[in-house]
Amino acid sequence: MLKHPKNESLSLKAFMSLQQTRDLLFRCEDQAVAEFGITAEQYSVLMAMEDLEEPVRATDIARWLAHKVNSVSMLVDRMVKAGLVERERDLPDRRAVRLFMTGKGKQAYQRAAPAVSRLIEDLLSPLSNEDKDTLISLLEALRGKALRHLSSKD
Repeated sequence: MLKHPKNESLSLKAFMSLQQTRDLLFRCEDQAVAEFGITAEQYSVLMAMEDLEEPVRATDIARWLAHKVNSVSMLVDRMVKAGLVERERDLPDRRAVRLFMTGKGKQAYQRAAPAVSRLIEDLLSPLSNEDKDTLISLLEALRGKALRHLSSKD
């Protein structure tokens, strides 16, 4: 159990615990996919590409991952250099760019997916199905509040 100073507010303790948990989960995922030659961030992009309907664009991936488009574009740049993803100009709109997984990207994703599934099952194993439902509800409420906060600042 992580220690928190005694004088912190309950909200701050909850927020810090959430951030620390997020970071630890990300490190676990990064470790799980490393043997397949990709990072957790790259796996997330490949997963989004697998889930989204074509044509896939960086803006679609950014929305799916709740990331900034610029961050996704820079990540895609690295993935193109690594041979995981290809870019292609959209024929109707030459300004738009479609993204496609290469054979190498598909293979990495298909090999990593079972390892990530096992990791998820293992990490969430202490929780009952009722606990998981509660966790989902709580996280969706926080995500909704964060999205509203961000949109009110735009």
